[in-house]
Amino acid sequence: MDKKNKVDQVDEQIIHILRHQGRITLQELGEKVHLTGQAVKNRIEKLEDKGIIQQYTVNVNCPVYGFPLHALIRLEAGIPQKIPLTVFLAKCGCPVLHCYQITGRQVYMLDMLFRSMEDQKRILLKLQKYGICTVDMVLQSLELPET
Repeated sequence: MDKKNKVDQVDEQIIHILRHQGRITLQELGEKVHLTGQAVKNRIEKLEDKGIIQQYTVNVNCPVYGFPLHALIRLEAGIPQKIPLTVFLAKCGCPVLHCYQITGRQVYMLDMLFRSMEDQKRILLKLQKYGICTVDMVLQSLELPET
């Protein structure tokens, strides 16, 4: 990390708390890191300006939301297709939580949700046009202890 993006211990604490308690008020966050709400707000804005904090998200209880199947799909892409993979994924009708290009030649890791096995099979058949798919089903999400 270069000097302009360097963060101190208080910034680290703020980031950690926000990752686990995104709806915390600035006042409550300030109390946890021993600063005023305004001082915390200023630090968060600096972290945003530096690009360290990029977005705020919502974690959804996927089975309750209607997507009981969660899969990690490794796609080893072959010949580039007429329709780019990202365009296909944006229009496929199933939520794509993450799409990473990973090490290897044209290898992608897709983190996707499905309403049913039929939906999953339909998407996998279409993905096979892009390359070879390996599917792992997520059994459960494990909570990490506070450090």
